[in-house]
Amino acid sequence: MHHFFVAPENINASQVHFPMDLSHQIKRVLRLRDGDLVNVLDDQGNIFETQIKILESEVHGEILSRQRSKAEPAVSLSLYIGLTQREKFEWILQKGTEIGVSRFVPFISERSLVQKTAAVEKKSQRWQKIIQEAAEQSKRGKIPVLDEAHSFNQAVENAVDECQICLIPWEETHQNSLKTALDGTAGGCSSIAVMIGPEGGFSSDEVHFATIKGFQAITLGKRILRMETAAVAAAAMILYHLGEME
Repeated sequence: MHHFFVAPENINASQVHFPMDLSHQIKRVLRLRDGDLVNVLDDQGNIFETQIKILESEVHGEILSRQRSKAEPAVSLSLYIGLTQREKFEWILQKGTEIGVSRFVPFISERSLVQKTAAVEKKSQRWQKIIQEAAEQSKRGKIPVLDEAHSFNQAVENAVDECQICLIPWEETHQNSLKTALDGTAGGCSSIAVMIGPEGGFSSDEVHFATIKGFQAITLGKRILRMETAAVAAAAMILYHLGEME
């Protein structure tokens, strides 16, 4: 069954009004038929089983049932990502959304391939669409948030202010594993930040700054991972450890 995010103001107690872009997709791209069933999501964790009514210029829907999404993790996971090449960054957004990331925060560090925040502003609309489509495909109840780009220092300070646990994987860390850092947190932690460095890694000064502010430097294992692999692997391991992948 197809899943579509629709703004809450287009959903009332018994009906859904699909906006023009979604109406076009339903009629012309997916070629759904009058009477077909779809799931409508309101980006607030609710799922509405809906029977569509194909009209000449738009699509309406009759709500048959409502339930809460079971696909949203109880813990809010913020993935801080060093800005990088468009294809790689978009892949992280897509796969991170599928896994269960709640928020993406791009940042610029010493070794980031992209050094201008304008790159995020220009591609924001495209990236929002990638995130929404991945959320629909993976049956998420909410669309993950894409923040504006920050400097490394600002990203660190924001994460410490907003999240209960802040982790920074670093290849020079060999003692503190992800499991060790998270042991004892299951059920007692509602927000986690993990900061993934760029292709060239973090500098020692950056890691020192982050740990002074409240981050834990951790290792993801004996093998050195590419940036995009580390981002997806860390997110999956965190959610698995907290029982969110069962």
